[in-house]
Amino acid sequence: MAIGNETDVVIHVQSSSFHLHKDPLASKCGYLKRQLGQMSEITLSPPLNITAATFALVADFCYGTHLVITPFNVAALRTAAELLEMTETNGACQENLRQKTETYFRRAVAVNREYALIVFRSCLSLLPEAEKTAFLVSRCIEALSLMDDGDGVMTCIDDVTKVGAEDFQLIAESMSRLLTESHDLVYKIVDVYLKEYTDKITDDQKTRICNYIDCTILSPQLLMHAVQNPRMPLRFVVQAMFVEQLNTRRSIFSAADHHNHVRKHQSKNAATLGAIIQRDAALRQVAQLKSAMDATSSRIQTLETELSGMRKLLTDSENHRNSVLDSGRSASFRLSSEKMVEREQRGSASFRIVSRRVGAGGSSSSEGSGDGSPRIEKGFRRRLMSGLKSALRVSSSASKKKSESKVDGDGDDSGKRDVIVIKKDKPFHR
Repeated sequence: MAIGNETDVVIHVQSSSFHLHKDPLASKCGYLKRQLGQMSEITLSPPLNITAATFALVADFCYGTHLVITPFNVAALRTAAELLEMTETNGACQENLRQKTETYFRRAVAVNREYALIVFRSCLSLLPEAEKTAFLVSRCIEALSLMDDGDGVMTCIDDVTKVGAEDFQLIAESMSRLLTESHDLVYKIVDVYLKEYTDKITDDQKTRICNYIDCTILSPQLLMHAVQNPRMPLRFVVQAMFVEQLNTRRSIFSAADHHNHVRKHQSKNAATLGAIIQRDAALRQVAQLKSAMDATSSRIQTLETELSGMRKLLTDSENHRNSVLDSGRSASFRLSSEKMVEREQRGSASFRIVSRRVGAGGSSSSEGSGDGSPRIEKGFRRRLMSGLKSALRVSSSASKKKSESKVDGDGDDSGKRDVIVIKKDKPFHR
């Protein structure tokens, strides 16, 4: 790359080789000055995350060529300047590469949303060096959070979730150091990342990431959200609850002190409408803060009580179900036994009725079975004698006129009746 003098060093970067001069490189690059003092041919390999295109720009800068810095190369140049220790200057008015890239970042990137997004995305491929050396990722996120009322940072959420757990932990650590007044942004980024990787990272990694969130400088809204966030590890949730209770207690004491001060002031001066309104507002604030503290302190006890109640309910339900099944089996057995007894009783009664009917039918059939049976003859004789007696009684009390007497006899069990007609003027022949 130099004209006139023969090159004396060779530097290999990826698949490219650069034949350069030692003096220009050593004058502006501390790393190359040390390496080229021992050998004339070196290779820039990992952990130096420098591409061939980036090193070409670095070499141009060392030779004094005008360097054009853009949002697309500022992250790579800024990282290379840190890795190659390019902090040397030949004159008081000259800037080294680290100063030039840092100036461009502050003046162009930190105030422009589009530039910040470009630099942020270009830094992801340079992790972890870009964050370890210059905090570029965390600074881009910080710059985006200050633009458009914080809406700019939401555009890089999807890109943040693409990095690994170790790189994200490094970003969270850097943001924790940069943002000293409020950690709301750190919490939001961590929450989005855990939502995406909740089943892909271990609990130990979650705990290490959440350790960079300072709950004492979280806003009350996000602190309440952290207490109820199921994605956060248990240790962090307990810490958030403790900080919430502490803040609530401090607010109550502060409101009480203010109320006492107002009361003392009112005792010296006449009460005014404004003082009364201020006092009522302070009382309401104290009541609200006390209610919030009571609700927070009893949340864990309520959850434990509900869990115990649910367990008891499940146990009672199981016992009730078993008792219902046992009683159902017993009732079914008694019902079947009663039905069997009833069927036996009905069968016995039916047997008796049938026996009686059979006996009655047998007697009836025996009475009307034939003309020559002795029982029929005996009954016929009895009816005949009864008829004769009736005829004789009727004839003795009636007139001497010839008459006919009609005597009815009793029927048998089948409902039949025998009628005998006797004439007095003729003898009866059997």
